[in-house]
Amino acid sequence: MLVLISGATGSLGFRLIDSIISRGHQVRVVARHPEKISAERFEKLEGFVKAMSYYDIPAIEKACAGVDAVICAYNGAPYLQLDGQLIPLRAAERAGVQRFLASSFCGDYRGMQLGEQDSYDGFISFDAQARKSSSINPNYIFTGALGEVLFATKDTMDFSTKHYGPWEPENKRFEVWGTGDEKWHWTCEHDAAEFAAQVILRDDAADGGYWCVSSGTDSLKQMAKTYEQVRGVPAKLDFLGSVEELHALALDGQRDGSPKAMWDYIGRFYYYHIVSGRWDMKTLDNEKLGVWATPLEDFLRANPDI
Repeated sequence: MLVLISGATGSLGFRLIDSIISRGHQVRVVARHPEKISAERFEKLEGFVKAMSYYDIPAIEKACAGVDAVICAYNGAPYLQLDGQLIPLRAAERAGVQRFLASSFCGDYRGMQLGEQDSYDGFISFDAQARKSSSINPNYIFTGALGEVLFATKDTMDFSTKHYGPWEPENKRFEVWGTGDEKWHWTCEHDAAEFAAQVILRDDAADGGYWCVSSGTDSLKQMAKTYEQVRGVPAKLDFLGSVEELHALALDGQRDGSPKAMWDYIGRFYYYHIVSGRWDMKTLDNEKLGVWATPLEDFLRANPDI
C-alpha cells in the first residue's frame, strides 16, 4: 500500500513515516520543507512532493495521484485544522482515495459545541463538514494529551505551567487542580503513530470512524510517584484549588481575551476538560488495534530531560 502523509516534517510526522514503512508499506510525503527530514529517512520514501503552502492545491493533487491512503499530520493551528485538512480531503476525493486519517490526536471532542474549547473548533468543524459533504469517511484518533506535550518536551507547543498545564519542567513539580486523583489519558508520539498506522492499514479503514487510544491513564499523584521511582527524586505536588475554581478562571480568561490569542488562556480549558471528565475515554481501542502501549516508566526513561 502507498500512503501519503501530508505535513510529515514534524516529530509526529517522522514517527508516522517510520510506523508505516516498518509494516512493509510505502510512504509519499507532501510538505514545504524536505530538508527537515533526515537523509536516512528521506531515502526510504517512495517520493516527496514539495508544496509552497498548505493551500498549494496543484502540489497536493499531484501527491494524491496513485496513493491508497492519506494521513493528515498537520499541527493544531486553527487554519490547518479546517482549511488545511479540507484541501487534501477534496484532493483525495478527486483521486478516488477512500482511506483518510484526519489530524486529530487530541481529546474526545464528540458532543462538544463550538466555543467550549476554542482550540478544537477547527477539528469539530472539519468533522462536521466531512460528514455532510464528503464521499470519504475519515478516521479520527483520540489520544488524550500527547506525552511530549504534557511534559513540555516540545518547542512547538508549551503546555507547561507557564501556559496553565500541570508540569513545571524547571522545578520538577506538578500544579494540581482538583484532588490529584483525576485521570489523565496520555499517549506518546511513538504510540500515536503506531495506532495511526494500524488504523489506516485496516481492511475496513474506508469505513472511517473514531478510535480512542492511550499509552496510559494516570492521575497526577500516580505520575509523581512514578517519576520518583524512575528518577530517584521527588516530583512535588502543589494544590491550587478545586476543579470548579479552575473552570471559573478559564471562563474569565476566555471572556477577557480573544479567540485569535487563545493561547493566552486555552491551557486552563485543556486542564479543565481533562480533570472534569469531559474528555474521559471509557473504552479504549488499544487491544483492537494490537498496539503495545508504552508505560509511563518507559516513557520517562526514554526522555531523560523530563
